[in-house]
Amino acid sequence: METFDQKQSQNRAATVWQRALLADRVSHAWLFTGPSATDLLSLAQAFAAALQCTGRPEGTAEACMHCKSCLQAADGNHPDILVWSHEKPKTFSIDEVRALVSDVYIRPFSSQRKVYIVPDAHLMRQDAQNALLKTLEEPPAYAVILLLAQSADAMLETIRSRCQTVELSDSQAEYDPVLYQKGEEILLDLPSWNLSRIRSAIKALEPYKAQSDHLMALFTAWYRDVLYFKASQDPDGLLFPAHIASIRETALALSFDQIQYILDSIQHAARRLKANVKFDLTMELLLLAFQNASAEIKTGRR
Repeated sequence: METFDQKQSQNRAATVWQRALLADRVSHAWLFTGPSATDLLSLAQAFAAALQCTGRPEGTAEACMHCKSCLQAADGNHPDILVWSHEKPKTFSIDEVRALVSDVYIRPFSSQRKVYIVPDAHLMRQDAQNALLKTLEEPPAYAVILLLAQSADAMLETIRSRCQTVELSDSQAEYDPVLYQKGEEILLDLPSWNLSRIRSAIKALEPYKAQSDHLMALFTAWYRDVLYFKASQDPDGLLFPAHIASIRETALALSFDQIQYILDSIQHAARRLKANVKFDLTMELLLLAFQNASAEIKTGRR
């Protein structure tokens, strides 16, 4: 039985950007969320180093830590990795955001990319976030902006919708084995279910709705395995290697856009559940989204 403690959460979060890097589908805007500012910064710095690495072997997604770029990143003096701090401890002002926006349009000094790490993004007020919005919508091709925040809920929906979100959990709790089993059953068997069977499965999940964040994490990890395998054909990097046959089948049947649609649907459902939208309604809409995107699996269409 798999466990999902803090260390695995960190590994899973890193896997998200590693897979994007391998697939050469790196978003220009990322939102890293979690309660530990130190862990968020470490994750962002590792991502930035990998993005700028010039000695990274083909087929890998981690910084080599030997090239000039990696040594500069490790020393904290890479000219094209900027940690954009704020002066006051409890406020990230609109002027500081405007300074960031102005700097974004200065081309990289020595690299193909220019990476901005922005700690404490949750301290930005609405006006400051709005000042950043246009840059997130239409960034220069070389810019990658990593926003670090305690919670996605602290950021405007317009900001969240333009970012690839990576959640870093501090939970030390393991998945309830029964919840894990029920979630796994949904992932494996859902394409063949009718609406009545879907509603029956949701009813069986009702006693575990207080752990819905664990269920959303499971769904997200599964479909990120699908995305990773579709991009890399590499079974060794999977979080669920025991289910390689199902993951391969799903990866073949779905397009990149369909997989992203499912991942976006999971994020949307998670936000709805946190806002106390009815569990059964939210889950039904989510599972139907899974099923609609997965329809090609049942028909054998490519």
